Amino acid sequence: MTREGAGPRAAPRILVLSAPYGAGHARAADAVARAFAAEGAQVEVLDHFVSFLPPAFVRTSLAMFWGILRVAPSLWGLAYEFSARIGPRSPAMAGMDRIGSEGLLRHLEQTRPDAVVHVHPTPAGAMASLRARGATRLPHGIVFTDFSAHPQWIHAGLERYFVPTEAVRAGVVAQGVAADRVVTSGLPVDPTFMTPPNRPALRVALGLPADVPVVLVTGGMRGLLRGVAEACEALAALDRPFVALAVCGDHHRLAAQLRERHGRDARFRILGHVTDMARVIGVADLVVSKAGAMTCAEALALGRPLLLHRSLPGQEQANEAGLVAAGAALRARGARELRRRLDALLAEPELRAALAATARTLRRPEAGRTVAKEMLALLERR
Repeated sequence: MTREGAGPRAAPRILVLSAPYGAGHARAADAVARAFAAEGAQVEVLDHFVSFLPPAFVRTSLAMFWGILRVAPSLWGLAYEFSARIGPRSPAMAGMDRIGSEGLLRHLEQTRPDAVVHVHPTPAGAMASLRARGATRLPHGIVFTDFSAHPQWIHAGLERYFVPTEAVRAGVVAQGVAADRVVTSGLPVDPTFMTPPNRPALRVALGLPADVPVVLVTGGMRGLLRGVAEACEALAALDRPFVALAVCGDHHRLAAQLRERHGRDARFRILGHVTDMARVIGVADLVVSKAGAMTCAEALALGRPLLLHRSLPGQEQANEAGLVAAGAALRARGARELRRRLDALLAEPELRAALAATARTLRRPEAGRTVAKEMLALLERR
C-alpha cells in the first residue's frame, strides 16, 4: 500500500476493541491481535468499557452482570430475548448500544488507526454512531463471539461481519446485511488449537490409559461451576470405565470438594488451573461443558464432540441450540438426562464419532487469520 506522493506505507495500524463481560471476548481479541501481528500489522487491543467509560460505571455494570448470572440467571435470559426483539437502535436501548463513543473518538483522533475490529457489539455501536454523524470514516468489522445471529450485533456501516458458522451467516443476511459483507470465518481461537494433536501420543504424555474414554469436564468462571460437580456426580454413578479430567480453574474450594467426593475413585483426575487447554481438550473423547462460546469453539477446532449442560440463559443457551441443531453437540437438561446422555456416549463410540465428524466440518482454526487477511485486503482496496 502506498500513500499518494509518498513512499511505501508503514504497517497498517489496527485497533481491536473488547469488553470485560466474560473471558471469551478477551480471548477472541487476543487471537485476532496475534493474527494481525503475524500479517505485519501494528495492533492495539483495548477494553472499550475500561478505556472509554467512567470506572464507577464499569464496576457497577460488572457487579450487576455477575450478580444476575449467579443469583437470577433467568433475568439475563429475559434481557437477552428483549434486546433481540427491539434491536440495537430502539429508543428502549436508551443509548446503551453506543456508550463510550466520545472517548472512542478522542482515541481515534490521537492514535489514527487504519481500521477497527470489534469482538463485542457495544464498541461496534459506538463506532457506527460516530460514522453516522460523519465524525470518522474508518472502516470497521465485527467478530461474533457467539453461535447465534443476535440483532444487537448488527450495525449500519460495518464493512465486515465475521461469523462462526454458515447458519449464523444466514441469520445475519436474513436481517438485511449484504451477503458480501458476511464472512464465515469461524470464531478466533489461540494458535495452539490450530493443529489437532496426536491423541495416542498425548495420552502417553499425560499418563492416561490407552483403552478407555477420556471425558473432559469443564465449564465456568467466577464461581459459575455447578455443572462441573453435577457432571462428576453423574459420571461416578455409572458402572463404566472412563477417565474424567475435571478442570476447576482457580476455584480451590470446588477442587477440594471434588477431591473429597471422588478422590478415592481412580477414574477421576481433579485439575486446578490448566495452562494448556489445547492438550487437555485434544486428548478428550468427549467434552462436557456449558456452552460458553470460546470453549465450544476450541472443542470444534480440535474436532471434539460436546455434551452441553448447565448453559446459562441468553447467549449460552443460544450457542447450545445452534450447536445441537448443527449436530456437533448433545444437550442434557437436568441430572437424569445428563446421566443418560453420558451413559450412552460412553457405551457407544459410534455416537461420539458422529458428533466428532460434524464438529470437524465446523472447525475453522485459522479464523483469526481469516479476519486479519480480509480486513487488510479491505484496506488495500480503499
